[in-house]
Amino acid sequence: MSEVAAEAVEPQEQPDVLSFPATLPVLPLKDTVVFPESMTPLAIGQERSVKLIEDVVSGERLLALVSVRNDEADPPGWDDLYEIGTAAVVHKMIRVPDGTQRILVQGLRRIKLESQVQTEPYLVAEFSELPDVVEESREVEALTRNVQGLFSRIIGLVPYLPEELQIAAANVDDPAAL
Repeated sequence: MSEVAAEAVEPQEQPDVLSFPATLPVLPLKDTVVFPESMTPLAIGQERSVKLIEDVVSGERLLALVSVRNDEADPPGWDDLYEIGTAAVVHKMIRVPDGTQRILVQGLRRIKLESQVQTEPYLVAEFSELPDVVEESREVEALTRNVQGLFSRIIGLVPYLPEELQIAAANVDDPAAL
């Protein structure tokens, strides 16, 4: 049985301050959306994306995650991307022997593409923050309770999910975080 060798790169420190406007490298995502405050594993295989992640991990670990409009574009260009994305931090990166990478990212803030900075060796753009605006209302309260209730039902139906998740979700007051 052969072992798969992989090299893991751990973060030295997590940036907790992101000032805007921010110039960030852009990682186009196909069939994936990363939301603020969520942790998401991603597989990186495209050559320019591998280079982008190498540079990000050796620097401030920050990048912009933007979904692709046109899945057929290879590699995606500016016209193939949505304008809204998520600023994120790379928490962990594993290099796989076949040249691809696996990364774990955490979304930080919702952002809007303001201007294109460069296209080579990968996309870089300037972004502004696009904060959530949540107005307290009966509808928002009802939707929040509904999401918490549905989440509770899912926890009850999936045997390997711990009940502590249900308690954690019930204690989240911020609808955007929920």
